[in-house]
Amino acid sequence: MNDHFSHMGRCISILDRLMKMYYDHGLSDFDIGWGQQFYVEYIYDHPGASAQEMVGCIRVDKATLTKVIRRLRGIGYVEVIPNENDKRLKHLYLTEKAIPAAKRIKEIHRSFYRTLCSGIPSSDIQQTEQTMEQMMENINQKVWHRNGGPHGK
Repeated sequence: MNDHFSHMGRCISILDRLMKMYYDHGLSDFDIGWGQQFYVEYIYDHPGASAQEMVGCIRVDKATLTKVIRRLRGIGYVEVIPNENDKRLKHLYLTEKAIPAAKRIKEIHRSFYRTLCSGIPSSDIQQTEQTMEQMMENINQKVWHRNGGPHGK
């Protein structure tokens, strides 16, 4: 099995780079790219979400999330509103300026998915998605910043 990883790893790496290029090109008219699109979409789909919710869903560390939210606020895409009952809790909302970008992200998702899955039977796509979910979860369990220990332990 180990001799197959180099091929799988290369495929994952190439697919990741191609996705970034596809999204960056598709979002070139906006002030965001691949790195910010997940956050914009999440807030678009979950208005008023908290940073804590996003950390769990997107599986990113708090420092990265803080940096991205700061950038999105800086370009006028996100508004941060303190919770009325608990000032430590902040709710995130997209501004009107960000709505066209969020809609474009949705369009790019549909287009990318159609292109990615072209010519592949839907049963194979479904199995691939399930397998990738399991792989993602397997690795997530080993990442040191999730469990406080070094990689692989």
